Amino acid sequence: MVVYLTLSCIAIAGASVAGGLAPLATVLTHTRLQLYLSFAAGTMLGAVFFHMLPEAVESGGPAILQWVSFGLLSLFFLERFFSFHHHEAPDESSTPACGHEHSEHHHGHATNISTHSALNWGAAAIGLAIHTFVGGFALASAVALDQGSPAEHGTSIGVLLATLVHKPADALTIVSLMVRAGVSRTSAHLVNLAFSLLLPLGVVGFFVSRALIGGDAGTRFTSAALAFSAGTFLCIALSDLLPELHFHEHDRWKLSVSLLAGFGLMAGTAYIG
Repeated sequence: MVVYLTLSCIAIAGASVAGGLAPLATVLTHTRLQLYLSFAAGTMLGAVFFHMLPEAVESGGPAILQWVSFGLLSLFFLERFFSFHHHEAPDESSTPACGHEHSEHHHGHATNISTHSALNWGAAAIGLAIHTFVGGFALASAVALDQGSPAEHGTSIGVLLATLVHKPADALTIVSLMVRAGVSRTSAHLVNLAFSLLLPLGVVGFFVSRALIGGDAGTRFTSAALAFSAGTFLCIALSDLLPELHFHEHDRWKLSVSLLAGFGLMAGTAYIG
């Protein structure tokens, strides 16, 4: 289990670094970004419904589902007050590359550059730090319920894949905001790397908490942590998907296929083991 978690944390850190470097390696147009976000949202939704919720209910009973609502609302309010979930390329112009305007879209895909330039990247950093730490709880609780054998149920594999797919979007967020604020790219990438290292701290925090609780209460804590994490995954996925119902009608087929591809990937991994 320790080896698996260590390798997982290294892989997630690599995905974070890659996400921050993506704008330097390729032309990240608005449409490409939306296709990626739709795929990532699909993997997170799939992880919730095919991996996290079934495992949490099996180990903690139906009542454990109340923690899903706590997780969803917690991340919702975290985003509301710290505004960290804004995904766009650092050098995106005032009009998206696809040529379509989103004048009233405030989810981070909007084209009002002055609004985003004024966004306090420090506040976003706090939000992302908490979000990344909670991601460590999600991975650790999934591994714990797999009882150290990821191949037995595949829950931890599903959570890991969903995290790997979405992590570059978080990296893009912090790098974009810092570059817009006039911070050097080198400093932005160093901060991004520091964020990725918070996930292992979340893993350690989970196991320390469970050890302090101990006994049957510790098992229920694990189930509650996974259900809570499922709520945060739902919030992230819906934050990426719902605004596009109104602001991205021109690519509806492409984005739908991308979403289903991510969802299908998680459905497939549910049968591992």
